[in-house]
Amino acid sequence: MQPSTPFRILVVDDHALVREAFTTMLRGEFPEATVVSTGSCAEAMSEARQHAYEIALVDIELGDRSGMELTTELRTLPNPPRIVAVSMHQEETFVTRTLQLGARAYVAKDAPPQELFDAIRYTRDGRSYISKDLAQKFAHQTIRKGTLDSVHEKLSNRELEVLIQLARGKSLKQVANDLSLSPKTVGVHKHNLCRKTGLRSMVDILKYCQAHGLV
Repeated sequence: MQPSTPFRILVVDDHALVREAFTTMLRGEFPEATVVSTGSCAEAMSEARQHAYEIALVDIELGDRSGMELTTELRTLPNPPRIVAVSMHQEETFVTRTLQLGARAYVAKDAPPQELFDAIRYTRDGRSYISKDLAQKFAHQTIRKGTLDSVHEKLSNRELEVLIQLARGKSLKQVANDLSLSPKTVGVHKHNLCRKTGLRSMVDILKYCQAHGLV
């Protein structure tokens, strides 16, 4: 059992209601913890430089920058927090990249609260954690993908986000709104990802993403 020693948790999510929900849950489950919430990468880095946090709960989809970029930057601190990533993204590539960047756990936002609590306890114990449903889904995806060429591995994190949003049938304007980018920037990302993958149409994008378990 994890000893009830005081520790600090930094919550990073750009949605105020979500931040408040996480903060309330964590304070209830971990009364010994000091829980502080921030709404952007810039605020999170400022807070993490001023105070040492044992755990950072990071949303992968943030408004000012990608949560994966924040994960990388947090890891450069002299006393970096152990990172628990939370996201609506349930694609294997996102999970793998996030863990490779230094996150110790990955929890789907629609997972039961107990999984988040378990992830924090595992992380404090020096272990890794992935949501149970995600782990099972990845096993099925591995079997289904077989030897398909995964050209999306060539994409940057932001290009991959755009690819998946487009495969979900969203327009460039909708993608721009969701990722807090300009339509022009999204258009550039689309051009680059099509060049790197050889996908030429929305139908190609959809078929590719479905075949690789990205949507």
